Amino acid sequence: MSDAETDRAVTAAEVEVLRRLARAALEALERERQRIDGLNVYPVPDGDTGANLVLTVRALVNELETPLSSERPLVHKNLARALLMGAHGNSGVILSQIVRGAVEAAPAAPPVDARALAAMLERAREAAYAAVQRPVEGTMLTLMRELAEEARSRRREKLSLEQLLQRLVERGEEALARTSDQLPVLRENGVVDAGAAGLLACLQAIALELTGEQNEQAPRLHLVSA
Repeated sequence: MSDAETDRAVTAAEVEVLRRLARAALEALERERQRIDGLNVYPVPDGDTGANLVLTVRALVNELETPLSSERPLVHKNLARALLMGAHGNSGVILSQIVRGAVEAAPAAPPVDARALAAMLERAREAAYAAVQRPVEGTMLTLMRELAEEARSRRREKLSLEQLLQRLVERGEEALARTSDQLPVLRENGVVDAGAAGLLACLQAIALELTGEQNEQAPRLHLVSA
């Protein structure tokens, strides 16, 4: 196998990391599903955002349980496709596009460092906004934008991946709290955006998994504004 082919190959260890991260995100959404459903007042109060996100991420987990190609570009393509095909509701479709954008910008060979993660988040932001005909602030789009902005603003600090993930979680929690002031219907109901809460739950779970902390130590989401 040539050096170029080796760089394009996905190792068993990498696949296992992907599985762990996807499972962590799914478990977080399953824990928070009822609470996220309870926040769902926008765009319509149908109370299914948490359930839709669970079903969407479960499609990704199921894909990762199947035998995967050894070629990195094909793995990225298949994962993005599985997530889109399994997407439920508006929140699921947007999440699928966030993942698609991130994997499109993933480095051709590991590791994913802070600089690479910043590029992945920027592409994820672009894909998320492109998926919506009329983007509305105060939603999971806003959270995605703020995460990308945070990563971009930290590029000169030469942070480790773990340090950047911590900054992203902190910015995400702040951005989620602000959604209540960005959409009148959220403010009237005293809640934050359900889709944004789900996206933050995924981010927190992934950050905890990558930094080696135990899931039971995860902070509870600030799902209802003060």
